Amino acid sequence: MENKIQALTDKLYQEGLSKGKQEGERLLAQAEEQSRTLQEEARRKADEIIEKARKEAEDLRNNALTEIKITARQMISTLKNEVEEQLMNKVVQPGIHSAMEQQSFMQDLILKAVSTFASGNQVPDLQLILPEADRAKYDAFLKDLTGNVLKEGLSVAFDGDLQGGFKIENREGGYLLRFTEDDFLTLFKEYARPKLKQLLF
Repeated sequence: MENKIQALTDKLYQEGLSKGKQEGERLLAQAEEQSRTLQEEARRKADEIIEKARKEAEDLRNNALTEIKITARQMISTLKNEVEEQLMNKVVQPGIHSAMEQQSFMQDLILKAVSTFASGNQVPDLQLILPEADRAKYDAFLKDLTGNVLKEGLSVAFDGDLQGGFKIENREGGYLLRFTEDDFLTLFKEYARPKLKQLLF
């Protein structure tokens, strides 16, 4: 009887052991499967984080490069404008000022400007306006201009506010043309700027 009990005990032990082993293997397989799933999920999330970080870094780099390019273009443009402006101020402006200080140049300019209004011997109702400070300088020239060159239709006036150059008023047409140093400088700058850009850049 003792043998039967021992055999039964061994059998129960073996069955329990076998079931325990199977359950252990099942739990181990389940744990390994869960571990694989978690690892794959962790790897996928890590890949997503890395990809997102890479994309953000690439976007940041591209944005920085774009900003640098825009800033560089703006700086170059500003520098070019500064060089042009300095050249205008140091070379062109003194040249125009010097030319407008020359009496013969100004007289020739006045004569040409007034003559453009003449048709045949007829001159429209014009008024030449000169700086009051230059009255004495233009006396002889004005006598010749009004007496011989353009006999009729031209009157001369002097303006104390006019600092240099001259103005021509067409009283029939009701308009005024200005030929001051500032006007010539503005006109010359507009004309010279493209040429300067070609020469400099």
